[in-house]
Amino acid sequence: MKKRMVSSVALLALIGALGGGGYLMAMDGKDAVSVAAQEKGGILTADVVTASFQQVGGRVASIQVTEEQKVKKGSVLMTLDSKDIDLQIEKLKLDISQMDVKIQQAKDGVQMGNDKVTTQEQEARLGIESAQAAESLLNSGTRSEDLKKQELAVQSAQQSVGVAQEAVESSQKSEKVVQQSEKAAQQSVKSALESQKSSQQSLDFAETNYDRMQKLFNEGLISQADLDKAKNEVDNAKSRLETAKNQVDAMKTQVETAKAQIEAARNQTEAAEKQVAIAKNTVSQQQTVLEKMEAGPTSEEREQAKVTTEKAEVGLTKAQQAGQDVENNAYNIDFLAKQKQSLEVQLKALQVQKDRLVLRAPIDGKVTRVVPKVGENVAPGSPVAMLETNQLYFEVYVDETQISKLKAGGNIPSHIISLNKDIQGKVRYISPAPQYASIRMSGEKGEPDISSFLVRVDVKRTAQLLPGMTVEVKLGEPAKR
Repeated sequence: MKKRMVSSVALLALIGALGGGGYLMAMDGKDAVSVAAQEKGGILTADVVTASFQQVGGRVASIQVTEEQKVKKGSVLMTLDSKDIDLQIEKLKLDISQMDVKIQQAKDGVQMGNDKVTTQEQEARLGIESAQAAESLLNSGTRSEDLKKQELAVQSAQQSVGVAQEAVESSQKSEKVVQQSEKAAQQSVKSALESQKSSQQSLDFAETNYDRMQKLFNEGLISQADLDKAKNEVDNAKSRLETAKNQVDAMKTQVETAKAQIEAARNQTEAAEKQVAIAKNTVSQQQTVLEKMEAGPTSEEREQAKVTTEKAEVGLTKAQQAGQDVENNAYNIDFLAKQKQSLEVQLKALQVQKDRLVLRAPIDGKVTRVVPKVGENVAPGSPVAMLETNQLYFEVYVDETQISKLKAGGNIPSHIISLNKDIQGKVRYISPAPQYASIRMSGEKGEPDISSFLVRVDVKRTAQLLPGMTVEVKLGEPAKR
């Protein structure tokens, strides 16, 4: 009985061996390694974009999104505190407004100077005509027509007195306006000094607090973040103090400028008063000439008339030279305009910096992580939020015998196992895989290792496709070696 059982077992083993060998021959080498080389699997993954503030940092003022929230490109993610920049922008706008006032004052001064020169030239020409007429009258004798002309000259000189007096009144008004500007600037200096004092107190408090926090940190009672926060408060206080000092210097400069303008206005008033005196003297002279003409000239008077004509001609030359001085003053307007352009450039730069305090979503997607909290400080360029894009991809390792079937930008049929659905992928790139990813082919055939390549495949996202799903790719049998 035992011999029959042993024979039966031996027969079954022989049948099994023959069947296994036949199966292996039928599989033609399709063992687990061969199947793995033909079928590739990967996991759907979503692209992630890191958002950060460009070239700016500071305290987080607000956060408009939460994790897992979907956002559109351009949506506001978070904002930084903009108080310091707002103050600088407000100051620049005020400086630009004051520069506009200075430019207008300079233009008014040039216009007033042109009007004054025109009046002086007219007066000088009238003086020349009058002197020439008087000299001619003296040389040719007094005529009724000459007497009439001299009477007109007297009237013209009297009108010049009125014009000169108007110039005096105009200069006095200008002086009052500039004095008001000086008072306003003095008030601004006081305000800026108070702001500087407040900033200094804030800095002293922040430095005291930082020293206390440093001691606590050395004793292990607070964290590095608390110490860094105290340090940031010191830095911010120093920045505010520097800004306040700059404001004080700027206001003092404005005061000095206003004083200079007051002095210029006083000089204009004095000059106008001199013109009044000159015009009155001209009236007196013309009246004297008229009286002399009526009484009859002497030899001395004839000579004096000649000298008067020459002086009148010199007066015209002086008036023309004064016109050149007014043209030179017009260059000051161009200088002020350049200063205004510089301030406007600074204003645009601050506005750009303020816009960068608002972090917007760079793409459409879903917020997966928000790093800081409201009130915390962030450094320029540090990641503050992470967004998951709508672009899905998966990666597979392909051995060198099959990589020729793929190329960047080419399509690759894929299959979603959980949905039992075929999809179309697009190869983004192909790169050499790490050494540990090489396929081992050292089985019974004794073949050496085969190098692998990493293939990243993009997949168009749909409502059904979710990150984490398994994707299968069939590449067919590898090439025979």
